[in-house]
This record gives sequence, C-alpha cells and structure tokens, in this order.
Amino acid sequence: MDRLLDVCEAEGEIALTIGYDAGRSQALDILNGAMQMIAALDALDRALLSSVHSELEPVSILNDVQHSSLKILLARWLRGVPDETLGSGEWKRWVGALLVKGKHALLARMDGDAPIIAQVLESLKPDYEQAPGLVGYEPPSVERAVAALDEVRGARRLLAGSSVTFQSQLGDISLPEATTVSNGGDGTAVEHVVNRGREWLKVRFPDMLASAQWTVLRGGRLVRVTILHREWLDAYHRREISLLPGDAIDCDFEETVGYDAAQNEVERRLVIIRVHGVRSPPMQGDLLR
Repeated sequence: MDRLLDVCEAEGEIALTIGYDAGRSQALDILNGAMQMIAALDALDRALLSSVHSELEPVSILNDVQHSSLKILLARWLRGVPDETLGSGEWKRWVGALLVKGKHALLARMDGDAPIIAQVLESLKPDYEQAPGLVGYEPPSVERAVAALDEVRGARRLLAGSSVTFQSQLGDISLPEATTVSNGGDGTAVEHVVNRGREWLKVRFPDMLASAQWTVLRGGRLVRVTILHREWLDAYHRREISLLPGDAIDCDFEETVGYDAAQNEVERRLVIIRVHGVRSPPMQGDLLR
C-alpha cells in the first residue's frame, strides 16, 4: 500500500521576473497576471509528470519577492509522493532536474506549433529514461503540452506591456507577447496563423508504417497530415484499431497557415493532435433499409 506524504521538495529553484512601469502599472493587473503565470507553470509541471504518477501534484512555494521589477523566487514541491523510492534524495534530484529542463525547453519554444512541441518532447525522452530505479516513464502527450502552453500564453496576455522572464540554472528565457510572425525558408517575413478545432476527417490513404504520410479529405481537397497522437498511432500500427480508406476519424487538429507580406498563402500544415474515434461509412444494404 502506498504511503502518501503531504509534500516533498524537488530540487531546482526557478524565478519569474515581471518588469512593470513603476507608478503607472495597475497593481491588480500585475499581481493577477503573476498568479496566472504561476498557475500556468504548475500546469506545465503536471503535464511533465503525467506519466510518472497520477497522484503527484506540483506546488509552487514562495521563497522570496524582490523589489524593483517584481521577481518571484519559487521552489518546487510535490504533493502525494507515493513511497520511499520516490521520496529518496536521488529521485528528488531527478524529478527536480526534469521539471526545470522540461519547462525550460517548452517555454523556449512557447510560440511553436504542435510539430515543434512534439520535437521538444522527443528531445526529453532520455531524461525520462534516466529515472533512478524505475522504468516506463514517457514525456507527456503533445495534447497535454499544448494545453499547458496555452495556459502560459493566456497568462502572458494578462501581462501585456510588461516584460516577463523565466529564470533557472539553465538560463533566462524572455516570454514574448503573442506573435505570429517568423521567418520563411528564404529569410522573408511570414505571418503564421494557428487554428485548432475538432472535426471528422475522411481518411483516403493511411500510413501503415509511420505518422506523416496520411492523406485526408478536408474542404473538398486531399491534404497531407501528420498524426501526433502517439498512443493511438501505436495501437493502429499494432492492428488493434481497424481503419480502412474511406473511414472517418473524429480528431482534434491544428492547422498552421503561413502568409507573406502581401497576405498570399505560402504554406499550410495540418496535424492531428488527438484521435477520439473512428467511423466507417454505412454499407449499401444499410442505406436501403
């Protein structure tokens, strides 16, 4: 039987620095934005711990608040540490380092779309594999990471006009205000608009071996799509899920559209973040009933 502890410290302190206009910025706006940002960082930690133990709950502990700009020093503690192995010093060092590195890596690509977030999570796999004395941990799903980063972006919007910096032993990251502009392959400015939603997509050509060679019918045209829902994709490749060309999948998608300075579309990318189910078209006999 697991012995649940109230809280357990995980090594690795972080700081959140918010630059404001002294004498002009509204106190409630700054403090509310700071509280939302702390809650969003907790959500990132919950995502990073999602494969480790379902009862682990990250808790931000206030260590210090410094003047000038608002600098908040936070220690990371966990509620619901399940046993002596997880409560050991070695495990505390591992999970503390994982949470700092994971947040740092994701926040550094905060404005990335789902395929970029998937690459970041893939780069964290070796850190999960190094868990002391335990095996089977995996980075979070793209879906969970994207949702947590959405919370960070929402908190950042509350602090519009203020600088926001995430600081750790891995370095400082300035969290940008919302932007959709990046550089295209030839160095020209490209505005990227990201849309997310849920709909049924008819599969024309499934990818029997990988994730990126799927073709679906959307808006009356064939579109190449990448599936980032790893658990569903693995089950499909193990033949645990039946799907044929012509079947439709109920899915959460992300579409990134790039426009040049003249607002001409220059690129479009569609990914599936989560598959909720599969529906086969009715048989001819069913239509005659």
